[in-house]
Amino acid sequence: MAISSFHTHVIGADRPVGRYLTRLLAEQNLIYRGVAIDSTERAMMQSSARPVYVVTPSLTNVADIGSALTWVERAREEDAVIVLVSTLHCYRPSATAVSESEEPDNDTELSEAYTVLEEAVARNPQHIIIRAGQLMTLEGDDFASRVLNHIRTEPVLALDMQKQFEPTPVDDLAAVVVAVLRQIHLTDSLWGTYHFSGVEPVSSYGFAEALLSEARQFEDLSGAELTTQEGGMMPDIWSPVSEHTRLFYTFGIKTKPWRQGLSRMVKHYYQTKSAVVED
Repeated sequence: MAISSFHTHVIGADRPVGRYLTRLLAEQNLIYRGVAIDSTERAMMQSSARPVYVVTPSLTNVADIGSALTWVERAREEDAVIVLVSTLHCYRPSATAVSESEEPDNDTELSEAYTVLEEAVARNPQHIIIRAGQLMTLEGDDFASRVLNHIRTEPVLALDMQKQFEPTPVDDLAAVVVAVLRQIHLTDSLWGTYHFSGVEPVSSYGFAEALLSEARQFEDLSGAELTTQEGGMMPDIWSPVSEHTRLFYTFGIKTKPWRQGLSRMVKHYYQTKSAVVED
């Protein structure tokens, strides 16, 4: 059964992952319907298609979890496949995967909320959970946006040099979801939980250096000065480094260098800003 035999409902089409996902589905002429995460409308069903609910709440906003849980229950009632885009923030790695010094110690409420959401999804026999690494969007208040906004007003910025994370471009994550959707009909052994992040762990300082290197091609940031400091700026909601081999061995999906994604997203960010100014 090919992907055309499914009817994909993107729940959270108004959130970063959902926006990129719907754009990619449209570009590939795949059947889908985008719905806001907090919408109360019922999804329109197609009698000839198996429904797939791709639930993409904000990975940093606990307020989305309640809405996501409602959609998960609705999907179970309709015997739909559920694909949840979750976050590695809720992941507590073992000592063999990640050293103790890298274990997350941040927003417990968000971590617990996503754990509850994952448990609800896992009760559906046919489900896939994709835990994403530190999401990079250059939208809203994500870490990349905070760095740029800070140095525009206060050129000197002190950043953490100790904890590492794996930046994960939002468009790469959307491409992974589409690749998974294209294969879920192949065998029942695909159901389960997977991890996806950009390749190469980096500190907050190292990431900011790479971001500024790209941004300086489009904006005068010659006065910016980055320094290292214990307890310096780092992502508010931090996701640990993890392993991604199961995604590759099951779906054949390779991880991608986040630096390529960063270059692509910075270029898109400034092109979008330029277009808005011209309008």
